[in-house]
Amino acid sequence: MVGRLSAWGITVALCGCLSFGGFAQSAPAPDAAARQWLFYVDGGDYAKGWDRAGSPFRTQISAPVLQSKIAPVREPLGAILERRLFRVTYSNTAPGLPEGKYAAVQFSSRFANKPAAGETVWLNMEKDRWAVIGYFIGPEFATSAGSGARDHGRPDAKGCTREEQARARIARMNGYTGGPKCNLPE
Repeated sequence: MVGRLSAWGITVALCGCLSFGGFAQSAPAPDAAARQWLFYVDGGDYAKGWDRAGSPFRTQISAPVLQSKIAPVREPLGAILERRLFRVTYSNTAPGLPEGKYAAVQFSSRFANKPAAGETVWLNMEKDRWAVIGYFIGPEFATSAGSGARDHGRPDAKGCTREEQARARIARMNGYTGGPKCNLPE
């Protein structure tokens, strides 16, 4: 299932409401795989991005649909000027998916037409490589990791952190009823 576009971001994902816990990592870091995938999106090569995505992603969305969902939101942002790693979190579980190895990679990003944004790329380990299974772009992350800054200024936030909002959206898209109880717009 594909994410919903809103005035403040895009969600294209199959999972993301992760129960984070540490585990040993044997493949290259997930942030490198996330950066490579974002390189394709930044360049407008959505077909290559789709090709390099994980199998759960590719079975739910075609390359043209991926482009139709991301391009209208991503392209107006303009060229990427800076993308700094904010946080990487690992999990063995994700709603609607079997136990495995999952990672959420968050970047603080600056674009030509948007000086501050937060990007989250969800990945799973497939055949000894990290593969993208979701993408979210929205407001910039709080300046200190783990600060739990709450977005009370947004009418749809209902006291949830930005991370909780993203998790709730993706969980809802996947029909998962657990996770954060954020009241999100349809």
